[in-house]
Amino acid sequence: MVTTEQERELNSIAENEKTVLRLGKGTVKVGWMRRGALRKFTSVMLDKREDMATQSKVTCKQAAIVVLNGYWKIKFCYWILWRWYYYIRQYLDSELLPIVEEGKKKVQAQEYFSIMMLAQELKDTLQVMTKEEVSRFLQERSSEQKEQ
Repeated sequence: MVTTEQERELNSIAENEKTVLRLGKGTVKVGWMRRGALRKFTSVMLDKREDMATQSKVTCKQAAIVVLNGYWKIKFCYWILWRWYYYIRQYLDSELLPIVEEGKKKVQAQEYFSIMMLAQELKDTLQVMTKEEVSRFLQERSSEQKEQ
């Protein structure tokens, strides 16, 4: 049964409602994360040139991605926005943390995990499992459902 809160969240996703957050003296709006933004976020996290010595630079880059949140906005404005946050405004990690946290909340993870679970059940490799493997798989799946 679908709850009213779940319906509101689905409507928020469909409408791409944005959350307004304070950043310094101004505000920024954070919407539901798009795939291009998630891809760029992952790319920044895996960049070998960025190490712990430049963690605040990485945080500025992440916050810029969350605020821009779209392929074309990131393509054209990312390079200036993260530098604005890092060099000009010199935001601390604690000031940018709410933006990154809100971006994390705005990832549609439940749908992704549901699709992955359904895709797992559709694989043809399940048809060649032994009885022991099938029983172990079904036990794991039932324990996961009980935890939810």
